[in-house]
Amino acid sequence: MFKFIAGRSRGQFLRLLMLLCGMAAAVASQAAELTLEDAEVLALREDPLLRSVESKSESLRELAVAGEQWPDPMLRMGLMSLPTDSWRLGREPMTQVQVGLSQKFPRGQSRALKAEQLLEKSQVLDETFNDQRLRIVMAVREDYLEVLKQIGRAEINAAAIAAFSELSDITQDYYSTGRVQQQDVLRAAVELAKAEDRAARIAQEEERARARLASWIGAAAMGEFEQGWPRLESPAGLDEIARRLAEHPRIAAMQQQVTAAETGVELARQRYKPEFGVDLVYGGRGGENPDGTSRSDLFSVMVMMDLPLFHKNRQDRVVAASVAESSAALFDRDDTYRRMRSEVQFHSATLQRQQQRLRLFETSLLPDAGFNAEAAFEAYQSALDSLTTLMRARITEFELQLEHVELQAELMKTRVRLLYLEGEPG
Repeated sequence: MFKFIAGRSRGQFLRLLMLLCGMAAAVASQAAELTLEDAEVLALREDPLLRSVESKSESLRELAVAGEQWPDPMLRMGLMSLPTDSWRLGREPMTQVQVGLSQKFPRGQSRALKAEQLLEKSQVLDETFNDQRLRIVMAVREDYLEVLKQIGRAEINAAAIAAFSELSDITQDYYSTGRVQQQDVLRAAVELAKAEDRAARIAQEEERARARLASWIGAAAMGEFEQGWPRLESPAGLDEIARRLAEHPRIAAMQQQVTAAETGVELARQRYKPEFGVDLVYGGRGGENPDGTSRSDLFSVMVMMDLPLFHKNRQDRVVAASVAESSAALFDRDDTYRRMRSEVQFHSATLQRQQQRLRLFETSLLPDAGFNAEAAFEAYQSALDSLTTLMRARITEFELQLEHVELQAELMKTRVRLLYLEGEPG
């Protein structure tokens, strides 16, 4: 009796152990599945362009601090009026050992304006960084959805292969009993071959989609994906997205370019102002005067300035070029804003039509097609209808299912594009 209990306990223990191992394997499998959020994090973490833009922005901020400082003073040392017949320092009264210091003072407010312009350019890169993040998230989402679409199409096509394979077997059985003609057997074989060919094409499209996704996230794109469509936030309405479009990082970056160009105009106008320089020179002399007293050392102060008198082909041209550059930046911003507003209208209209089609598929087309295919199959088994009718019903059912998966994927891609235009943070 004790042996029986021990054996029974051992069997229960083994079953429990197998159950736990199965649960652990299931959990591990679920943990290994790639979610959309995981793909976004991997892409943002691995993208080198983001790091490049960030480094360039930091570089401009450092240059802005340096650009606001005065130029470094210049130290000058040397001998003046040294006699060449004796090379003695104290023989001639004009001979001096000079030590001088020169300092330049930039034109007007050019230092502050240059630093301001560099900071504005760094802000351009900051907004470009934000826009690049949004672009990466959009691209990763589209590629991820494309992979899911091909996986869904492959599942539907696998069901089609199974259905046509079963139908081929049935027609062969019917043909062996003389119930159907050989043409029916060939027709079923052709449809089965077409479904198998479509499976190869779907596999090829899935490989391409995974390769595009791998350019963002690496080898993780080749693993298992989370089952089902990911959940995405619903984009705002057309009017709300259009209203917030001016705050989009892409437009904000171009607005900062306009601001930097306007600062460049003010910086160019500083060229009309003179640039000053100061020279301080101390000259030490040796020897004695005729009356026996020591020669005095000499100190000199010089103030220098340039005179921008002939500005027609110099300063005027530079200012005109800066004004043209500012106008070009403004036109670029307006053109980009116009195109993005058009994209908002286009994708909003597309989303509305896709939602209408999706409702029609789910409430009418797919249920009716499935019912029609089952009715045709039963009629064919009962010899009440032909194989052509059954084939047409089955093909229509599977084509609608494939189109339904494609419509779901394209609808979600449209939402992704609207979320980018909305400026949804990645």
